[in-house]
Amino acid sequence: MRTSRAGAQALLFAIVVPCVAPLASSPARADDRPFSLRWTAPADCPAGAAVEAEITRLLGDQGPASNGTLRAAGTITPVGTGFVLHIEMSRDGWESARTVRGATCHALADAGALMVAMAIDPEVATRSDPVAMGGDRSSAGARLDNPAPEPPAAAARTAEPPPPRVPSWSVPPTRGRERPTEGAAERAPLFRIGLGGMSDLGTMQHLGSAIEPWAGVVVGPVRLEAGASFWAGNTAESAARPQSGGTIDLIAGSLTACALLPPLARAVRPHFEVGVPCAGLELGRMHAEGYGVSDPDEGSALWVALRSGAAAAWLVAPWVRLRLRLEAVVPLKRPRFVLEGVGEVHEPSVAARAALGLELAF
Repeated sequence: MRTSRAGAQALLFAIVVPCVAPLASSPARADDRPFSLRWTAPADCPAGAAVEAEITRLLGDQGPASNGTLRAAGTITPVGTGFVLHIEMSRDGWESARTVRGATCHALADAGALMVAMAIDPEVATRSDPVAMGGDRSSAGARLDNPAPEPPAAAARTAEPPPPRVPSWSVPPTRGRERPTEGAAERAPLFRIGLGGMSDLGTMQHLGSAIEPWAGVVVGPVRLEAGASFWAGNTAESAARPQSGGTIDLIAGSLTACALLPPLARAVRPHFEVGVPCAGLELGRMHAEGYGVSDPDEGSALWVALRSGAAAAWLVAPWVRLRLRLEAVVPLKRPRFVLEGVGEVHEPSVAARAALGLELAF
């Protein structure tokens, strides 16, 4: 009887131990980590799991922090020939946001991992090594566009000696609230060309349409643009004799300036660009040819108008934008078209205008 009981205990031990051992040796759950990460990047860049693994490697065996979990969100966006990382971090009322530029998204992923790790434990800088997650460190060249405030965890260590210099692709946190470099993405002039269509109600007697090419340059927070518009013939009937009237067309050039306000630019980036307010001058020639009378005539007049409104662009790709413009047009000179023996046919008024087109940036 004793031998049977001993055999049963041995059998139970043989069944339970293999099931419990993996649980005892399993890695810590994601809930036990001192951070949470939301990561967005192009398909050929390191994924969020790789960035989380690098943060965990930098922190070592550090468990949940007593002052709460650090929440981080990073987005890598292709810009020109390189990439831009925008990362935001927060914990217990402390917030930080940084913008980093780099030649490769692998270097930016490494930089993002180091920034999150240093926000949890600033001493990570003293023991971190620049190991890339599949990228070539020699071509990284990442650069911080704005400083970041010191996290609460680091404030308690101000009496300790400053950490040694960290690799060139990252910068240790600094004191104070962040003050991003305004208009950092627009320091260098960006040239643009585009083609689109316009609709207008008020310049012609009926809803008018035009083709509009344009070219522009962005310098700092200002966009300067030169354009032209070619309006299709629009029929205008005489109120006194509806069977008589004229066909009116317009060719005009314009100069416009839009303000790219830095606070608004930060709120809508990296997928949108908003210009408000926009103001410009339009100068051209309005032409009319009569019909419905025994001796139809034609004539032309100077067209001068002020334009004011707003513009927004959706960045379909770093070099392709879908641009919408809404504005009011106020003619400074209003040509009156009159048919002899019939009377006035048309006089332009204040108009509402909408324009939509594709734009290339280079």
